[in-house]
Amino acid sequence: MEKRKYESKTLIAEYRYLSENKEFRFSETAYRLKNGSIIIEYEGAPLSLYGLKLSYNKNIARKGIFSVTSDDYEFWKSFRGKIEGNSFVDYEAERNEDIEKAREEYYKQVNAEHENILESLSCEELSY
Repeated sequence: MEKRKYESKTLIAEYRYLSENKEFRFSETAYRLKNGSIIIEYEGAPLSLYGLKLSYNKNIARKGIFSVTSDDYEFWKSFRGKIEGNSFVDYEAERNEDIEKAREEYYKQVNAEHENILESLSCEELSY
C-alpha cells in the first residue's frame, strides 16, 4: 500500500500485553483509514509474540502493519477484550457511547423546552 493511505487514520482500539518481563511485551493498535479499511500496527519485544529468533541466543524485536477485514477486526477485538490482566481499550465504542449520551441529553433538553412552551401557552392562544 502507498504511504499516503496511512496519513489519515483514526485510532479505534489498542491492546498491550503487559508482562512483568519487558522482553515479552507487545502492543497492537488498530486504525480505521480514510478509505474505510482497517489496519493493525504491532510492535513486539524480542521474546514476544512478534519477536524473531535468529539463533539460539539471539532474538530481535519487530514492528509492522497488517491489513484486516471487518470480520477479522471484530474477532480480534472480542478476543483481545476477553484477556484479563492486560490493557485493551476500544476507543470506537467509547466514542459511540459519548455520542449516544450527548444525543440523549440533547433530546431531553428539547423535550423540556417543548413542555415549557406548551405549559406557557393557554388554550385560547392555540390556533385550533
